[in-house]
Amino acid sequence: MLRFFRHIRQRLLNENRVVKYLLYAIGEILLVVIGILIALQVDNWNQKRQEVDRIKAQLENVVQDLKADRRALQRLHSFHAYRVHAAYYLIHQFNPKEIVKAYPEAGPIPELDETGLFSGPVPDSLDRIFVERGFSWLLRSNPVRPSTDAIDEFKGTGLYALFENQEIKNGLRTYYMMFAFTFPRDEVGEPNTTLLRNSFASMGYSYLDVYTLEDPVHQLLSNPTNVALIKNIIDESTYRSNQASSILNFLEELILIIENEIDNYPSN
Repeated sequence: MLRFFRHIRQRLLNENRVVKYLLYAIGEILLVVIGILIALQVDNWNQKRQEVDRIKAQLENVVQDLKADRRALQRLHSFHAYRVHAAYYLIHQFNPKEIVKAYPEAGPIPELDETGLFSGPVPDSLDRIFVERGFSWLLRSNPVRPSTDAIDEFKGTGLYALFENQEIKNGLRTYYMMFAFTFPRDEVGEPNTTLLRNSFASMGYSYLDVYTLEDPVHQLLSNPTNVALIKNIIDESTYRSNQASSILNFLEELILIIENEIDNYPSN
């Protein structure tokens, strides 16, 4: 091909046809420029396609983290709902006339997961197993943290800044803010749970001793401090259970939006 073009140039020069030679030279230059532009366009297209593929992969990782959070929040909702019902039950067994209500801001009494920590409804009468299980879980904490590995990696690659779906970005920002507000990072456990555990210890009991006491309800709740702390747990766990449920609802919508975005990306 190059020999063909050189032959044409040489023939035009030999025939002293300067104008035609110049026109030919300009045409040849234009062909070269067009070829370069096409090559650049193809390269840009390839880079854009690679960028899209990488963003898609990052979004898929984020969804996996969010689904892990969903499972954790479901367990958290169940955990705190059980604690609320166990606390009401224990106080009622100690003093049936005691009336306890959480602050309205905490929300309604959360629905008990009957397949969860007790695997059944709250007993209507004194039930030793429910008493033991209730005290046991009132003395335990369930700290939870959102999974942020994928979103941190997404941002670290620089691809997050290139991602243009502002609805998803706003949704992720809101989700992590909701999580941080309800379950702050500097709170290693529920404060009233820690205080209740310490109060039991000051009486000479560990949470394991609940199983050995003849009448744990009256022996442990005869201390007014313990009753007060369990009342606090009612309010605290009601709020946390309801907030976990609210965050779950928001998270379900967010996962769906991101999955729809992923589906809109071209397949490899």
